[in-house]
Parts: sequence; structure tokens; C-alpha cells
Amino acid sequence: MSRGRQTLGYVVEVDGPSVVVNLNDSVRSHVAGHLEGISSFEQPGDLIAIEAGSETLVAKTLSLSFAEPRELHSQKKIQALAKPPLRQLRCAVIGLLRRDAGSLAFLPQTTRLPALGAQALPLSADELRASLNDSSTDVENRIVVGTEARNASLQVGVRIDPLLSRHVAVLGATGQGKTHFVADILQQLAEKPRARIVIFDVNGEYYPAFKYLGEGVKYTAIGDVPGRNAPSKGASLLKIPYYALGRHGLFRLLLPSEKTQAPALRFATEHLPYVAADALGARPSGTSDNVLFDDCRPGDATAAYRAIRQIESRSVLGTTWPHMKALSCLVADSYAMKLDNRGVQVRDAFAYGHIQSLVNRVNTLINDPRFSAVVNVDGGAPVAGGGLNLNRESNRVVEQIFGTEKYTDGEPRVHVVDLSQLSQDLMPFVLGSLLELFAEALFKRGAGKTHPTVLVLEEAHHYLRQLPGDAESGQHALAYERLSKEGRKFGLSLLVSTQRPSELSPTVLAQCGTWVVFRLTNDVDKRAVTSASESSASSITNELPGLARGEAVAFGAAFQIPVRICRQLLPEDRQPDSLDPPFEEKWT
Repeated sequence: MSRGRQTLGYVVEVDGPSVVVNLNDSVRSHVAGHLEGISSFEQPGDLIAIEAGSETLVAKTLSLSFAEPRELHSQKKIQALAKPPLRQLRCAVIGLLRRDAGSLAFLPQTTRLPALGAQALPLSADELRASLNDSSTDVENRIVVGTEARNASLQVGVRIDPLLSRHVAVLGATGQGKTHFVADILQQLAEKPRARIVIFDVNGEYYPAFKYLGEGVKYTAIGDVPGRNAPSKGASLLKIPYYALGRHGLFRLLLPSEKTQAPALRFATEHLPYVAADALGARPSGTSDNVLFDDCRPGDATAAYRAIRQIESRSVLGTTWPHMKALSCLVADSYAMKLDNRGVQVRDAFAYGHIQSLVNRVNTLINDPRFSAVVNVDGGAPVAGGGLNLNRESNRVVEQIFGTEKYTDGEPRVHVVDLSQLSQDLMPFVLGSLLELFAEALFKRGAGKTHPTVLVLEEAHHYLRQLPGDAESGQHALAYERLSKEGRKFGLSLLVSTQRPSELSPTVLAQCGTWVVFRLTNDVDKRAVTSASESSASSITNELPGLARGEAVAFGAAFQIPVRICRQLLPEDRQPDSLDPPFEEKWT
């Protein structure tokens, strides 16, 4: 093991995986030379080798210190020292190297410990490559995530299955390189001929990174206007029909209270195919005059009562979907009816007060031009080939955005869903509804019945978070949390990217098995990373404020050991539209 390598020192203390190494006097620099070059060993994070019989232990440098008492180094005595002061490395054993069928394999275990007096040496190039997931010699089914930050000749790679079978979190402050890193990873994944990648592109910046794929990339803008980076040909526009959100999506959109509003909204959703409506009111299918309203108007409401009973009987199925006003009218008049002292049906103002906030939310969305730009509130014809059926409408939207249940030969490998037309305040509601819809479809299909899909949630802090009203009823926040907890069994892998991990759902963060963390300085964000990830992350987060731009600390299920990486630079024709503004060029 030691041939061609200068011994660094010897082990003098073993305390579990913590090891203290006395450095030899001959080692006077921060690097050690050997036949294959030089290795750094005295900086925190550097790796060294320790002899352990037929195996080689790998230890990570934690700190460097003098062994002698502090007073020995006072100004008066330091000149009288006969030889240099004794230096010590404090390290932690992180795994071992073992030869298997002629190849060197790294095993991330800490049960094998060195003996006192065992020699410490610099890692050889082969040992370093094996420890750091180097991909330069084995490219089959591996993704290169970058180069080792201190040694640009070492490519750090991961296998696809460990990477995608546990969700991935890409975190970091703005401008640190997250978007380019994600684009690089996805471009490598898209080389697989049967890949299926769906990108929720909040800022409309990803399509330029995948134009080179030609027919292998699909672009869809949510709304009635394409985004700034839409292709000149082949761009699709999708205005989401409100009724296609189904019960689960509408509940996420409207956030009804559990005890009073939820039953009324459930009734309205289930009976929507039997109602006709316009922007003023609603009526049973097959009739011509509006008799259902959402304003709790006074007077005889017998006609409205009879209309509710007719709709409840499901006697006449409509031929077109009603205006979204049907929801508020059904909610109001199905809940607020009562008999007065004359035995006449009237609308009860007291009962109406319980559901008024829900009615107001429906009307606010209908009248919001930013909402109606991305969601169709007018109703319309059903999916071709059938009558009014909520499940059919929902499945159609799921297939348009997330793909069909089975893989189709020649389908695009990357689907960029441009969400830039969606305003930030509506994003949690609309995207939350889409995720509810997708979760419901996945779980209905069953485990293993959906083609493996990577769902990229860019700027996820905008919508993977608790909303006002969620605390009152826990059901509203469950869709994306269920996707993170159970989605892998149904063929789904999440790649979550955000600059504010503290604003994300803690459940989603905790389900991420692989972490790539760029520079973070906010203490709250660093604590969110520490609490959600593995216990070793508490020491890793101390490195985050000092990372250079483009550098990240990568750790978790896909990595054998935590490693500091530098992202790869993308060619100009494969970069996302996420560059710094050219102030000097434009202002001069």
C-alpha cells in the first residue's frame, strides 16, 4: 500500500470513528508527494489513507493542531525548541477500500477501525477516484455531477438508480449555479432513449437548454400566451379547465373548511355534470332559466329548492360543462335553504354566513384576469368521445402534462411546462391543484404501473409550502407530501430546486435522499438543511457560507461520501436563460 508514497504519520488515538494522527517531522507542507502526483491532506475535508491489514481505511480531515501545551509556543521559548513542534491531524473514518475481482471498491462504513501505530498515507489517484465516485473510466449509467473542487481532473459521478430512486434536493442562494447544474443533470438523463422528464419551469428559462433535442423536447405554456423562450414552431398552449381539477384539485384550489364548507363543495363537485350555468347563475341541465344563485337573495326560494332536488336526482346529464359560477351557486343554495314559519323555502342568512367565504373565493378567482388567463372558467365541450365525466377530464390533463400511463415510442424525452404566465400569489393554489391531480392519478393506477418519470420542481418554495387554511384542515397539504413519501413506489422521482429551503414543506425536504447544496448564508435555511437531512449534515452546513460560486457540497444516498464539487460549464447552445444581467455592457 505504501510503495511510492511518503508516510504522513501514525495513529496515536482511536475513539470510535474519530482518529488522531501524529504527523512526521519530515512532512512540512499541506501536500504530500507520491508516484502519481501530490495530494492535499491538511485542509478540513481532505482525505487520507490509513493502513488496516489487507484493507485501506479512508479518513476525512477534521482539524489540524499542535500537540504541545500552548505555553510551549510562547515567544520566549519557541526559539529554544530543539525540533519542530508536534502536529496532529484529527480525522474521522468514513469508509474502507477493498479490492474485489481486481477493481477497487469503496464501502462507506465506520465499523472497521485502525490499530494504534497504523501508518497514515496520502491517497493514490486510484483510491481517490474510487472514494469520490469518479466517472472518468466508467460512464455506463452514470451521471457526472461535476469535478472535485480541489482536483479538477477528478470527475464526480453517480449511478442513475441511486440518484433517482431517492428524491433529489438542489439548494442554494440565487446566482450560485443551481439552474445550470439542474440543466446539466437533465441533459445527461435525456440521453437515455426512453427517458421521461417533466420540468415545472416557473420562470420560463429551461427550454433553450433543450432545443438541441429537436423532437425530443416538448414545450407547453400554461395559459393563453407562450413564454418568452417559446419555440417559434410547435409550442403548445394549455388553459386548464377548472372542472378537470376534479374534487381533489378543487379542494386544494379553494381550501374549504372541513366541517361546513367541505361537504357543500363536495356536493357541488359531484353534481357539476348535471348543472348548466353562466356568469350570472345556474340551473338544472335541460332548463333555460337561472334559479340558483350565490348571493343569498331574500324571498321565496322554492324554485331553487326544487332545482337542487332535481340536480340531486341526476336525472338529466348535461352536454357541455357549466361556467365556474355553478360551483358557488350549488354551494350556496344547497347549504343555506330552510323552511320559514309559513312553510316556505327561503335562503337562511345565518347558514349562508358559514359558506360565504368559500363563495367569495370562487367569485374572486372567476373575476381575476390573472387566474382566467391560465384556467378556463367558462366551461365548454367535454373530452372527445364521451359525455361529462370528471375523471375523464382529469386524466386528459394529467396525460397532457405528465405523460400517459404507458410509454409511447417516440414520445418527447423532456417536457418543459412553462409556468411564467402564472402569477406568484396564485402559484401555490394552481400548481398545488395540478399536483393533487397527478397524485390521485398515480395512486389510482397502482404501484409500478406508470412509466418512470422525473418531475423537476423549480423554485419549489413558491408552491411546496403550507397555505392559509391548511392548518384548519390537514388534507390540503397532503398531495405533494404524499408524492414525496410514496411516489417512488409509483415510478416518480422528484428533483426539488429552491433558494429558500426553510420555506419548503419539511416533509418534502426530509424525503430527499440526495442533496446538492450550493452557497447558503441564511441561518434559518442552513438549519432547515441540517434538520431534514442525515446527521452528518450538521458539520457539512458549516462549509456552505464559504463555497465559491458554482461550488456545492453533495452528499446522501447517491454519494459514497460527502464531496465538494464544482459544476461543469455548459456549452452556449445548451444553457438555460438564467444568466446575470449585463450591467456593464448595457449601462456603458
